[in-house]
Amino acid sequence: MIKIIQFIKDWFYLLSGERKRRLAIICAVVFAAVLTLFVLLRMGGNKGDETRIDHERLSVLSPIPADELFLPDEPDYIPEILLDRERRSVWTETDAAEYWQDPLRGGEEKWRGKIEEAIDELLERIP
Repeated sequence: MIKIIQFIKDWFYLLSGERKRRLAIICAVVFAAVLTLFVLLRMGGNKGDETRIDHERLSVLSPIPADELFLPDEPDYIPEILLDRERRSVWTETDAAEYWQDPLRGGEEKWRGKIEEAIDELLERIP
């Protein structure tokens, strides 16, 4: 058994890249054909009334109520989110204050150096 595996392994290493590719494609096609044949034979089996009756019996005896099984419908809108706003060509500081939060307000001065370094680095890269 080990000699057979070794022979197959040596034979596979001797194949060129194109032949290995062809072998892989042939194996994939054969596998897909066998799988398709298996599924078709399985589906074409017994389609009597017994399966329909079993299915009806299972759906009637379901221990989980439908309202617990499915999530409720979501609302059509999300509250407290501004979906749209009017377009302005010029913004004043008071207009922008509603939508802007200063990252340096509230004791976050440690970020000022990082932000300035990132801006300086970006501007230095521009020719």
